[in-house]
Amino acid sequence: MTELLKKYWQGPDATVLLIVSLLLVWGLVCMTSASFFMAQHKLSSGWFYFYRHLMHLILALGVGFVIYLVPVINWQRVAPLALIGVLVMLGLVLVPGLGRSVNGASRWLSILGFNIQVSELAKVGVILYLSSYISRRQYEIQNEISGFLIPLVLCGLVGGLVLLEPDFGGLFMILMITACMLFFSGVPWRYILLLTLVSTLVLAILAFAAPYRVARLTSFFDPWSNPYGSSYQLTQSLMAIGRGGFWGVGLGQGLQKQLYLPEAHTDFIYAVIAEETGLFGCYILIACYIILFARMFYWVIRACYQDRIFYASYIFGLMVWWVCASSFSMAVNLGLVPTKGIALPLIGYGGSNLLVNVCAFAIFLRMTRDLQRDVICSY
Repeated sequence: MTELLKKYWQGPDATVLLIVSLLLVWGLVCMTSASFFMAQHKLSSGWFYFYRHLMHLILALGVGFVIYLVPVINWQRVAPLALIGVLVMLGLVLVPGLGRSVNGASRWLSILGFNIQVSELAKVGVILYLSSYISRRQYEIQNEISGFLIPLVLCGLVGGLVLLEPDFGGLFMILMITACMLFFSGVPWRYILLLTLVSTLVLAILAFAAPYRVARLTSFFDPWSNPYGSSYQLTQSLMAIGRGGFWGVGLGQGLQKQLYLPEAHTDFIYAVIAEETGLFGCYILIACYIILFARMFYWVIRACYQDRIFYASYIFGLMVWWVCASSFSMAVNLGLVPTKGIALPLIGYGGSNLLVNVCAFAIFLRMTRDLQRDVICSY
C-alpha cells in the first residue's frame, strides 16, 4: 500500500499539507474562543472575529492556491524585484497619510481595501531575495567580502525601515533570518561571529534607548513586582497557564480571556490554549510544529542532494522564520523572554500574518511537489 501511494502520489508533501491544515483549523477554533467574550462585550457580536478570521482564511487559501500554480523558477527570477517592492512599501508606510497607524505604530498599508502589514511581507521578500542571491553568487559569498556585504546591507536596510515603524520584533526576525541564511550559504565563521556580535550590540542599544522597552525588560525579570503596571500582560498570561493544569478547564471556559488578558486572541493566544486545553493541548500543538519543522529540514537536505540551491535556501529561511516565531511567541507567554508582539504562526488572529504565511507555504508546497517529481528547471 505504501509503495502504491508513493507511485501515484506526486503532489506536495502530504504530511506538511495535513499539519498545516490542522493548524489552520485549530487556529480558527482557538481564536474564536479567545476573542468571543471581548467581541461580545465591545462589538455586541461574539462571532465578529470568527467571521473576520474565516474571511481572511478563505482569501489566504485562494491566493495561496494561485501561488502554488506558479512555477518556482518564476519566483527566483522576480526575487530581486520583490525586495525592491518591499523597500518601496516600507517607505510608503512611513509617509503620513499613506501608512495606517495603530497604537502609535505605522505598520499597515491599505491596498485594494485591505490593510497589509508590510513587515510581514518584508520577511518573505528577504527570504526570496537571499535564496535567489545565494543560488547565483555562492562562490562570491564564500570567498569574497563583497559577496557577503551586499545582501547584508540590503537586508539591513529592510530591517532599518521596519524599525522606524517601529517594529522591534520584526527587526529581530529579519536579523535572525538574514544571519541564519548567510550561515547556511557558507559564509566564513569569522563573519558570522562578527555579525552576531554587532547585531546583539545594536539590539541592546535599541532596547535600552526607549523607556517602554526598558520597562518590558525589567518587568520580565520580576513580573510580580508590578503586576498591575508594566508586567500586567505577563502576569495575566502566567495565571492563565497555571490555571489550565494538565487537561485544561475546557474549550471556551477560560477565565483570563474575559477582559483580563490583553491581546488574548493575538499575541497571547498560547496562554488561552494552555488554560483551556492544558498541558496536554500544548504538547499536541508543539508536536505539530516539531513534525512540520522536521519535514522542512528533510526537504532542505533533499534539495541540497538534488543541487537545488534556491529550493534549499528558501525552505531553510522559511524554517528559521517559523521556528523563531513559534518558539519566541510561546516563550513570551511563558515569561521566558521579554514581552514582544510576535504572532504564533497560523494560530493567532491577524489577516496579514495569515495571508503571508499561507502564501509562503504555498511556494514551499510547490517546491516539495517539484522535488518529488525531480523536475528539471532551466536556470
